[in-house]
Amino acid sequence: MTLLTRVSILIFYFSSVSISLLEACQVPVFRYALERWSADKYELAVFSNGQLTEDQKLLIDEVGEDVNLELAVIDIGKMTESDHARYGDINVKEGTIVGHLYYPWSVGKGNPSLNAEDPLWKGNLTKESLNRILNSPVRKAILEKIISGESAVWVLIETGNEVKDKEAETKLWKYLNEVSKLIEIPDGVVGPGELDRVATGEVDVEDVLRSTIPLKISFDVIRINPDDPKEKIFLKMLTSFVPQLLEQSPDDPLIFPVFGRGRTLEGLPSSIMSQRLMMEACSYLCGACSCEVKRENPGIDLVMNTDWKKFLVGSEVIVDKVLPPLEGVGDLVGADSRFPDFASVPPPDPSSAKGSGSTGPVSGDETKSEKTSSILGPEIGQSTLNRLIGVGCALVLGVLVIFTVYIKKNS
Repeated sequence: MTLLTRVSILIFYFSSVSISLLEACQVPVFRYALERWSADKYELAVFSNGQLTEDQKLLIDEVGEDVNLELAVIDIGKMTESDHARYGDINVKEGTIVGHLYYPWSVGKGNPSLNAEDPLWKGNLTKESLNRILNSPVRKAILEKIISGESAVWVLIETGNEVKDKEAETKLWKYLNEVSKLIEIPDGVVGPGELDRVATGEVDVEDVLRSTIPLKISFDVIRINPDDPKEKIFLKMLTSFVPQLLEQSPDDPLIFPVFGRGRTLEGLPSSIMSQRLMMEACSYLCGACSCEVKRENPGIDLVMNTDWKKFLVGSEVIVDKVLPPLEGVGDLVGADSRFPDFASVPPPDPSSAKGSGSTGPVSGDETKSEKTSSILGPEIGQSTLNRLIGVGCALVLGVLVIFTVYIKKNS
C-alpha cells in the first residue's frame, strides 16, 4: 500500500469521525423520543359474525386518531386466504365481536423469543375490554409525569410480597435519587424560543427543543399490582415481548423505564439492581442522541391514547434517531448474556433497603463519594468531550489534506 493510499484512508476515517462528533444532536434521548419520535402502531383485529350492529360500530368508533392503534375489521364469513394465513381460524358467537391485539410489526423483527403472529391479547371486545386496551390508571399517571418534565418513569411490577416489593422500591428510589444529582443535561441544548440562533448558524436546529415542557434530570416510580384488572392488558404489553425475563425471574419485582411517548426497554429484576447498573441506565436515557433510524433500535412503544401534539411545539417534524445498540436495561453494563456479569458489577449497598423511599434525600457527601465518582466515569460531560475530539479530528484532517497535496506535487 502506497503512502498516498494510506493518507487517503486516514483522511476518510478522520472526516467521518469529526463529522459524527461535531454534528451529534445534544438533545437527551428521553426528550428527543418525546418530541420527535412517533409511536409505532399496534394492530387491533376486530372479528364479527355477519354485519356489525349499530352499537358495535359505535364501540369501534371509540378508537380515535390519538391512539397508536390500527384497526382491521373482518367478517369471518368473508375472510380471504391471506386473512386465514394471518389470523388463523376464528370463531365468533352471533351478536358478539372478538378482538385480537398484536404488537407493532417491528417488535417481532429480530426477536427469536417472540412469535409476532400470536396476539398478545384476545377476547370478547366489549366497552370494558376496549377501554383497558386504550387506557389504564397507570398509563394516565405516566403521561402526567412525562409532560411535567420527568426524564423517565420507572414502572415496578409487584410480586404480592409487600416486604420484597417495598425493599425493591426503596432501593430503586435510593439509586435514582443519587444518579439524578450526578447526571447533567448535555451541553448545547437550546430552548424552543431561540430559533433565531439557528438562522445565524450559532446553533444546529437538531439541538433546539420543540416544546416548553421543563427539561430536567428527574425520575419517578410507579408500582403496579399484577392482579389489578384495569392493568392486565397494559402488563401484557409491558412484559410479553420479554418472556425470558418472566421465566428467569418469576419471583422478583421487575422494573421497566418508560420515556418519550410511552417507549420502554427490556426490564430487569430488582435482585440485580446496583448503583452502577442504574447509573448506566439513566446516563443512557439522559445522554445525547446519535443520528440514525428509530426502527433499528431496542425497545417497544406502548399503547398511549394521547394527542401528543397539544403538548409539543413543532411536533409535526418527526425525525428518526438511533439509540445505542442495546437490547434492554440489563445489557447496559455490556454483558454478553441476558443479565450483567455479576463479578463486574459492584454489589448493592447493604444500606439501600434502609432508605426512606421517594422522600429520602441523599447527602452531598454520599453522592460525591469516590466510589460514586468512579462509577460515573466518563459518562458525564461526554458531549463536551465529543466536540473537543471532533475539533481535534478536524485539525488532523486539515494537516493530512495539506500533506496529500504536497505528496502529489512532488510525485
